[in-house]
Amino acid sequence: MGRKKRKNKKEEESIQPINLKKKVTDMLELPKEVVLNLPMISMVGNEEMHIENYKGILEYDSERIKIYTNNGVLKLEGRGLFLKAMTTEEIAIKGTILRIEFLI
Repeated sequence: MGRKKRKNKKEEESIQPINLKKKVTDMLELPKEVVLNLPMISMVGNEEMHIENYKGILEYDSERIKIYTNNGVLKLEGRGLFLKAMTTEEIAIKGTILRIEFLI
């Protein structure tokens, strides 16, 4: 018979606070993007995207933009992509967005 793989104590400690935070956030119906510092992404058609709670830009050109977030890397592909606006809290991207992918 196969044995179940046991997690070591450090793995359990690193997972528990995140799970506890998520459960409390769900129970109290708090905004996840604020409590868990998750990215808030909104789009206007496929021509404009706003991303809040980002960490930084990893790659930027007119066909590909990679943005680092707490959820992983958000990869955008398209044509004529450019940063319309950028603050410490939000990025606005314009152009024709053809593909959105999270790289975890």
